[in-house]
Amino acid sequence: MDTIFNYTYEILIWLANLTGFSYKEINIIIWFILIPLSWMLLLDKIYRQRKFTIIFSLLIAILLIAIPDFTRFCNWLFQKSVDFLNTFNTLGSNYVASSVIICVLIPIVIYVILIKKAFFKQNENHAL
Repeated sequence: MDTIFNYTYEILIWLANLTGFSYKEINIIIWFILIPLSWMLLLDKIYRQRKFTIIFSLLIAILLIAIPDFTRFCNWLFQKSVDFLNTFNTLGSNYVASSVIICVLIPIVIYVILIKKAFFKQNENHAL
């Protein structure tokens, strides 16, 4: 778990340095905007529509317009995320393990399911 956490952390630091955003801003942009947006795109592919992506994008645009201070918002949301992940400490987990499971492994599972449904559909008219 530590290795995955450290690699993820290093990638986020690299992206922060590359883009000029802070570590916390990059974290929020990726896990609260880009990953869900990519899931919406996959859902649209599965259902052959654009409504999920359009609705999500509109909601994010409205939210970003309504936020007076993006950095302050990201710092607040990042801390709320840390607090959430730390609640699993009562179940014998720790911040690193909870982060890897919830922020890396579960999204990967969701990607596998959505990509399989979007690009590797079973032939519905197959012969018996």
